[in-house]
Amino acid sequence: MKFNTVACGITLGLLGLASTSVLAEQKAKEGAYLGLFADYYWANWNNIEDKPEVSLGESLGLGLELGYRFDQQWATRIEVTAHDFGIKGTTQEKSATRFGIDALYHLDDSPFYGFAGIKRMDVYQGFNMANLGAGARHYFNDDWAVSAEATWYEGLDRDYTDFAWKLGINYFFGETAKSTTIPEKNVAPTQVAQTESKPLDSDNDGVYDVADNCANSATAYAVDLKGCTVTQVHEASLALLVNFPHDNSSVNAQYFNEISKVADFLAKHSNNTVTLEGHTSARGSDEYNQKLSERRAKAVKAVLVNKHNIAADRIEVVGLGETQLLNTANTVKADAQNRRVVAVKFMETVNVKRDNKM
Repeated sequence: MKFNTVACGITLGLLGLASTSVLAEQKAKEGAYLGLFADYYWANWNNIEDKPEVSLGESLGLGLELGYRFDQQWATRIEVTAHDFGIKGTTQEKSATRFGIDALYHLDDSPFYGFAGIKRMDVYQGFNMANLGAGARHYFNDDWAVSAEATWYEGLDRDYTDFAWKLGINYFFGETAKSTTIPEKNVAPTQVAQTESKPLDSDNDGVYDVADNCANSATAYAVDLKGCTVTQVHEASLALLVNFPHDNSSVNAQYFNEISKVADFLAKHSNNTVTLEGHTSARGSDEYNQKLSERRAKAVKAVLVNKHNIAADRIEVVGLGETQLLNTANTVKADAQNRRVVAVKFMETVNVKRDNKM
């Protein structure tokens, strides 16, 4: 039998295991195991140091491994393999022995595993190699399994790269991993129906705990599909009137008490924002009055921010110039009434009350 034919057979075996073991995978035994395997090794050794005229090629070897599986993921093993390498250009063969150790990692609920290790090949001289590979294992029963592996070898002493295919049979001495299944009791059908657990709704908001992103939500308010309180944003008015002297944007101290009422409201309602509107009289140009009205609104905002520590991003200022006169008469009294800043609205976020009929 040619070596290439053997390699193809082992490759097909590996693929076959991969397809069937996915369905037949079970909890593997933990503890010691013993394995017997055939190993097809493709060497890349040219001009060996002790035999410069010799180059070795392929080998079909037999090996023995002893391993220990610590749990469902990790295992280790030692192995020894006897090889007969063909000498390139001749019909002669050279005997060799490979031995070493591997660490194996098994994928969860899968027949596949990976491994890495250190090996030594004794032929005309000794070669030290690091190896990395992957394999698949199929269990016939609790004790017996067949495995197939592909391995890449990299020389540590010299620059060479080898490959190997491996097909083996394993016997496991340990115990199969135990299941945590609790034995069923002989319970009458009516008792079973009574003992079935229902999904929990700890805060009684109508959303089960498994889907509730807002535990302990208040029962007085409506909740969404994730169990979080539903809110709405309302626009409402807020009373504030600050008047200014002619062509002036300084806030007179007599209005500090009124401004503090707005500050108290915002402090108690941390989710609310307020809009301040600045106005002027009709005297002066439109462009000048626009800028003056903006300065007046910003002056009131500065009192709220600097004197009462209200966050600036909660206060919006708008300058309306002379576009919204309170008094259109062309008198000194009318002008005084029009020079003002007012808080015309605020945005309030409120919880939506639960409909008791739901």
